[in-house]
Amino acid sequence: MDSNHQSNYKLSKTEKKFLRKQIKAKHTLLRHEGIETVSYATQSLVVANGGLGNGVSRNQLLPVLEKCGLVDALLMPPNKPYSFARYRTTEESKRAYVTLNGKEVVDDLGQKIILYLNFVEKVQWKELRPQALPPGLMVVEEIISSEEEKMLLESVDWTEDTDNQNSQKSLKHRRVKHFGYEFHYENNNVDKDKPLSGGLPDICDSFLEKWLREAEKNLEVGIH
Repeated sequence: MDSNHQSNYKLSKTEKKFLRKQIKAKHTLLRHEGIETVSYATQSLVVANGGLGNGVSRNQLLPVLEKCGLVDALLMPPNKPYSFARYRTTEESKRAYVTLNGKEVVDDLGQKIILYLNFVEKVQWKELRPQALPPGLMVVEEIISSEEEKMLLESVDWTEDTDNQNSQKSLKHRRVKHFGYEFHYENNNVDKDKPLSGGLPDICDSFLEKWLREAEKNLEVGIH
């Protein structure tokens, strides 16, 4: 509910109930998660009740959000009852705020869940990632150059895969192609018992060799 709109007329009983629920969601996020919302429009929204912890999957939430505009990023922290959405423009996020607040979605168990949206300042996407890496996992920043990235993108064959070697589908605003295993958006996981037969594009071999050499160097430095 737009605060300017509220001041122009008396709220109905239903609208008052919704406003109470929205305020409660704001206070809960601040008290339990330290997430502070703002009263002015920004590109980023926190979607209370729209999280993996509520049984809402990316495959369910993203199409709902995309009805209001192009979603630049959607972050769904594991086991949390909320998510963060960043729209391309503030106008699109305002549209989502007005249109989707109080909207019902159905979770994985068929239960109805009501979404409550609030604006947040620029989300610290990196800070929301797990800070501690599992033992043996190493992150190498900028391991692919811009030129190499372009080569990788150009190597993807978007023609129809009649042999079903690689899973390919069109989503709203984008296309996806899966290698190795098909990613299931309904549960953010893969079926390890059903590998895809197509394998990786041939160009990936040279990159894999490069990364392995880089890993060996880093291990040697760690040992010394």
